[in-house]
Amino acid sequence: MASKSGIVPMVLAAVVGGSGALLLTQLYFSIWIEPSITAEKAPPVLEVKPTVPDAMAKDQPKVIANKEPHLSIDPRSDVLRISNQTQFPIRVVLRSHLNPNHPSPPDTPHFKEPVHWDFAPQEGSIGGLKVSLPSGPMQLYQGDVLMAFALDGSQKYWGPYVVGDTPQPTLKQTDAEWHLVISP
Repeated sequence: MASKSGIVPMVLAAVVGGSGALLLTQLYFSIWIEPSITAEKAPPVLEVKPTVPDAMAKDQPKVIANKEPHLSIDPRSDVLRISNQTQFPIRVVLRSHLNPNHPSPPDTPHFKEPVHWDFAPQEGSIGGLKVSLPSGPMQLYQGDVLMAFALDGSQKYWGPYVVGDTPQPTLKQTDAEWHLVISP
């Protein structure tokens, strides 16, 4: 039989070991690994120009590849009114052509830098708000693109609205103003 002095350390070891095993079974671990934004490199942007073999191109009608931007639909209209009739805060973005009256070198882009305006919910919902450009007068040309999207993370968007190709924006002949109405 074991002596009293040998039993106490064994009982103590069993109690400590059992308590440790019980605690370890009650612990739950979860590991989250998030990629670093700086560690990821953006993929390179490649510009590919489509080509057609000469044998196929003989029978094909000519495609107008370099479409000239049209003149302004109405040169008197330098006002754009935007109405936000939604319950969302929105941003309206304009991607505008370069001035077609001033020719540009062939390697330059055909669009200006995009501009945007932010609207609170229902802002300008009745008559619209006049917007302007920081660089000068507003001039819309056929093919200019307007797009609106919600700023609250709801992933709602409206458009694209292409000037002269889609029902909006509309040109009000009475006051020579463009109107874009963003409605739910």
